[in-house]
Amino acid sequence: MNMYRNYQLLEKLIRLREEVYQEGLETYKEWEKEIEREDYKESALNFAYYLALRRRDIRSLQEALVPYGLSSLGRLESRTIYNIDAVIKTLAILLNKDYPEEIKNLNTDSYLDGDILLQEKNIKIFGSKPSNRYSSIMVTLPTEAAEKYSLVRDLIAAGMNTARINCSHDNQKFWSKMIKNIRKAEKELGKECKISMDIAGPKTRIDAIYTTKMKPSVQVGEKLFLTGKKELKSYYDYDIVLRCGTVEILDLLKTEDPVLIDDGMIETKVAEVKEEGVVLEVVKLMSGKKGKIRAEKGLNFPKTNQSLPILTEKDLEDLEFVLKNADIIGLSFVRTPEDIDVFHKEMVRVLGEEEARGKVIMAKIETVDGVNNLPEIIVKGASRNLFCVMIARGDLAVEAGYLRLSELQEEILWICEAAHIPVVWATEILRNMAKTGIPTRAEITDAAMGGRADCMMLNKGEYIVDTVKALDDILVRMKSHQYKKTHQLRALSIAELEE
Repeated sequence: MNMYRNYQLLEKLIRLREEVYQEGLETYKEWEKEIEREDYKESALNFAYYLALRRRDIRSLQEALVPYGLSSLGRLESRTIYNIDAVIKTLAILLNKDYPEEIKNLNTDSYLDGDILLQEKNIKIFGSKPSNRYSSIMVTLPTEAAEKYSLVRDLIAAGMNTARINCSHDNQKFWSKMIKNIRKAEKELGKECKISMDIAGPKTRIDAIYTTKMKPSVQVGEKLFLTGKKELKSYYDYDIVLRCGTVEILDLLKTEDPVLIDDGMIETKVAEVKEEGVVLEVVKLMSGKKGKIRAEKGLNFPKTNQSLPILTEKDLEDLEFVLKNADIIGLSFVRTPEDIDVFHKEMVRVLGEEEARGKVIMAKIETVDGVNNLPEIIVKGASRNLFCVMIARGDLAVEAGYLRLSELQEEILWICEAAHIPVVWATEILRNMAKTGIPTRAEITDAAMGGRADCMMLNKGEYIVDTVKALDDILVRMKSHQYKKTHQLRALSIAELEE
């Protein structure tokens, strides 16, 4: 329902524009002194305007504009002030009302500037891609990619634009062979393939298990013990004892703190704190009546992870190799802008100031803190380096909750588009197809929606080559229907009526 009279609507828009402009400019001036990359300043200014706008609820304004055919306030991420100005100018002309002088000379040629900036960064970071799709395709390489050249070649031929090496697995010997195969396939096929290497970061896993059970599993209400001790034994007579890979975090745990096992498949809470570790009580299982306990599965501490350093000893050992071989460096579990500072200092230590600035950083957002601090993380990272963001939906769902993820992944897409920062949509895309060769209906929809991101990441699986081909097909189809939040209205065959 239209809440405003015509003149009130125009006045409201003009007042909104002034508030957003002034507030955004103040924010930008605070950032400007730290922005070292001249070519990021225009993007940072738009980002500041967008954040100023999104601190307000403008839904009633959007609704009031619809009768005039003016609804672009819902799609202004990459050009915030321009879109507001365009709506004001058009409405004022329709109402035959005067409007601010600075809006009268609105330059329509600059309308796509934000989109162009984003596309340029997209190509610089993820490389060239087919012109018939918007999104690039990233694939996590399995261990066999080190020995099986044909797999790497087939992935690139199928449509992989970026190969991802996860430094949580394998070692430098295997990584070197993977990289050699990628470069060889590039030459053979005449196709570019970027290399992304993810530094493991403070991801905690179950190092080892002591158990009296043949096939260790747990039920709701059952208790187990988590320790950091090297010697595993039946502490306090518990049937299952887990050794935590990150000892320091155990000292931070308190009674009732949540501890999630295997990407949230097993949800526990701290029942007791002991000298040797903590007693965990199972409170929820994601599937079935029993949850399997296995070594190497992840441990998440939603209330405690923020206390861990961004780089582990292993990360520092891997860093020189990664910096010298990767086109994109993935930084795991980024929570604050200070994490970016810590990483930048390590890059400078290894490479020197000038070479460090030439590297592409990908901040993996997988915690609630990372989401809450995303604007500051983006500005800190993009001020010195080409920068992109990965929505790491696996750990983020565990840390924030699966239902909250539905909102967070959308908000991250909007925020990054406003900052002209490319986004990677990651985790469980076409997972069933990669593993079994057959996709589920839900993951087809997820893949189609992921096409709003600048890059989509597939994980390894027996049918990964076919999965890349399928994703390429989906993205080609979706290009004619949607770009970011904007629907593209091509002619529909279903709209043709039979005579």
